[in-house]
Amino acid sequence: MAEFSLEEKKQPFIEHLIELRSCLIKAFLGWIIASILVYLYSDNILEFLINPLRPYLPSSQKVYFKTLPEVFSNEIKISAILGFVIGSPFIFYQLWSFVAPGLYPHEKKWIKITVVFSSFSFLIGDLVAYYLFLPFILKFFYSFGEQFLIFKPYLKEYINFLLKIFLIFGIFFQVPSVIFLLNKLEIVNLEQLKKFRPYAIILSFVFASIITTGVDPLYQILLALPLTVLYEIGIILIKLTTLRR
Repeated sequence: MAEFSLEEKKQPFIEHLIELRSCLIKAFLGWIIASILVYLYSDNILEFLINPLRPYLPSSQKVYFKTLPEVFSNEIKISAILGFVIGSPFIFYQLWSFVAPGLYPHEKKWIKITVVFSSFSFLIGDLVAYYLFLPFILKFFYSFGEQFLIFKPYLKEYINFLLKIFLIFGIFFQVPSVIFLLNKLEIVNLEQLKKFRPYAIILSFVFASIITTGVDPLYQILLALPLTVLYEIGIILIKLTTLRR
């Protein structure tokens, strides 16, 4: 009888593993398909990413690459990252379909809202990084050597620098979503978040200094300030939804 009961317990566990594998395979295929579609326009995307550099290049100068496979490998890297961002709604939906049956109705509601908001937040963060932060930081760094040095940009270093900024801002812009979800799941309340505000500001500067080790302090401040603002936006979102309710 005990053996039969053990077999009954094993069966649902195996079924859950099979279901998880199916969801992960679908999510991975969605990511691959989105990456392939992005790669079809990789030349245009690469040109778009290089555009912020053009004001700092002489008319005859272009971006350099050191090895023959460098352009191809960077296009693959960009396609994989943008493919994940574009395919994220489908990827998150597959993960959601696996997790949702084990959640309470109110948890389903708030997690679903947060996932949608989070997807848009990542994209907004990258747009802010590209159109607002990147032009300023390029001008700032270029100003140090423009009078007596020649700027010679290499593709690999620039793309890595750019993708790092995109990743940082994409993650930063998840802060309001995370704070909002933690509150709605009753893990933290509004008063706790307000009391934690001074520590959040300090942690913002500490985190910015860690991810920008060896870089100018102004760069660290420019990264820390949006993080503190986004923490405040999370609190405002909670207030708005509480007042509406």
